[in-house]
Amino acid sequence: MQNKTILWVLGAAVVILSVFFFVFRDGQTRYSWRENYEEAKNPYGTHVIHELLKSYDPQYDFYEISEGIIKDLPDLDSVELSAVTNYVFIGEGMFLDTLEMDRMLRFVAGGNNAFISSKDIPFLIKPILFEELCSDYWFYRYPNISDSTAALSFNHPSISDTSDTYNFKYLSHNKVKNYRWHYVESEYFCDEYYSPIALGQLNDTLVNYFKIKYGDGHFYFHTNPIAFSNIQLLKTPAVDYASLVFSHLPPGDIYWDRISRLPLGIARSLDRNNRDGNMDRGLNSEGPLSYILSQPPLAWAWYTALTTAALFLIFRSRRKQRIIPVLEKNKNSSLEFINTIGRIYYQQGDHRKICLKKMTLFLSFIRDRYYLNTNERDSDFFNRLAAKSEIPTSVIDQIFLYHKNIDSSNFVSEQTLIDFHLEMDKFYKNCK
Repeated sequence: MQNKTILWVLGAAVVILSVFFFVFRDGQTRYSWRENYEEAKNPYGTHVIHELLKSYDPQYDFYEISEGIIKDLPDLDSVELSAVTNYVFIGEGMFLDTLEMDRMLRFVAGGNNAFISSKDIPFLIKPILFEELCSDYWFYRYPNISDSTAALSFNHPSISDTSDTYNFKYLSHNKVKNYRWHYVESEYFCDEYYSPIALGQLNDTLVNYFKIKYGDGHFYFHTNPIAFSNIQLLKTPAVDYASLVFSHLPPGDIYWDRISRLPLGIARSLDRNNRDGNMDRGLNSEGPLSYILSQPPLAWAWYTALTTAALFLIFRSRRKQRIIPVLEKNKNSSLEFINTIGRIYYQQGDHRKICLKKMTLFLSFIRDRYYLNTNERDSDFFNRLAAKSEIPTSVIDQIFLYHKNIDSSNFVSEQTLIDFHLEMDKFYKNCK
């Protein structure tokens, strides 16, 4: 009996060591390098942008769509929103059935906005948004170019004085590799009334960010969701780029969609089923394991799970004592997020740069909220801003005086940064 137990243990050890050898033979870490865009801290998760949007404007609420668009996205037939509301989706692929598409279209037509950053547009939306355009080009998939780096920029006139070219590169297991950067050719932004409006470019000539009007609201499409992943937002230029992208949306509550994400291949397969008349939301006839087994990391994860389950059943059947669960301590994820942002900005000790970035966001807020031209900052500008915001002129003058001194200085102390923040905080908390 004892010899059999030893053989079982040795056999299990050999199996476990073999699985670990194949899984980790390329030096993989505990982080997944797959583009899943989940709210996790993996390189291509969306933890950072999720937390940044949650705290972007404390005046408005942040909601999460966790049970589906039909249930969580406001229905304007039964709910009256107090202000403009923004829907945000970031993922590799997205699928909408007819009911979800109808809810989304009524939501936007009522004066709200939908921001969708993915590698393709859900098929059912295309005939609705693009049927009036001068070309059927919009009914096809986004084209792409293969390169390890890409330069993203903006062409919106109100931010042309604050935006540069932002360089992004694709990393896999800390190695620079080629990547497919999606885009829309600029020649298809025709001069008709219903044409989309280009907001940003890829490599100066290819459009990767555009909006199209629908009813009283707008759809915003961004073809490179990788720009909002965790590994990109660890660098200051990517944070600046993301801020400028979302500055196009008017202030309001945010509905973050965490449930509609799908791998690009599965999303396109479901779209094909819809296009061919099959409206079933289930996976195609190939089955859910076809995609998993086609990806080596996922395949090895599946085999490891099966092996672990088999070993558990073998050894669990011989246990006599009930397993005592081990409870982990609750983790304060907000502190981890603060540390992440601290490494990006504060620990660099460049207080002047932080102040200038805060001023950039402040000017963007003024343009979007009060429709004022911030390039000409004369007495008329300050009087109009004071009248619209109902903030005393003395507070506004103090903010711009701080900015003038900071901009002309080579060094800014920590106390100056704090004072500058407090002056801006007075404005944000009391403005109308």
